[in-house]
Amino acid sequence: MERLLSIPLLGLLALPLLGAGRHAGEADKIQAEVTFLNPSGQTTTDSSGITYRVGSWSFHENKVYPSQFWGTFPLYFMGQTMHFQLTLSNTTPLGQKPFRIKIQALHHVLNTDGSLGQQLALPSEWTIEGMLRPGETTSRSFPVFIPIDPNLPSGLDVTKVRIFHLNQGQNSEAGLIKEVSAVWCPPSLKDAP
Repeated sequence: MERLLSIPLLGLLALPLLGAGRHAGEADKIQAEVTFLNPSGQTTTDSSGITYRVGSWSFHENKVYPSQFWGTFPLYFMGQTMHFQLTLSNTTPLGQKPFRIKIQALHHVLNTDGSLGQQLALPSEWTIEGMLRPGETTSRSFPVFIPIDPNLPSGLDVTKVRIFHLNQGQNSEAGLIKEVSAVWCPPSLKDAP
């Protein structure tokens, strides 16, 4: 199992919190971790560009990202389903309130300037059944099909998981608690082994 290299994407993911029920004060009460499952290989980025590795095959591309995106990331191919696991923990002290949680996952190409590019798959939403009580942890795996698209650029991609607290009062809108981003990569079809 390949673990996530966690990267805070501050400027990249700074979106205005719109609508009712801002829950930014709850961000430190929910811990979230994304783990990529069963990648086909790995991608390493640094000041010289990108190196894709699958078994004994490797390919280098002179595509350089900002230094906050340098590291080793899981690699999946177009036409595959990328699976990731989201683990959520409610870290509030016992006796404090539980959370009803809704998850939204967004998947985009990462441009070389660090901004989000084209969408890779339709957004997905899930509601965690029941309540996430103080001290509890829950995990769930999610699939994302990577379409075969010759226009899809090679390089890094971002899965952004948005965690919402479902309100139970008169206001039925969910409040955004936090966003967690994870980086992964599909190489270009023409470069695949």
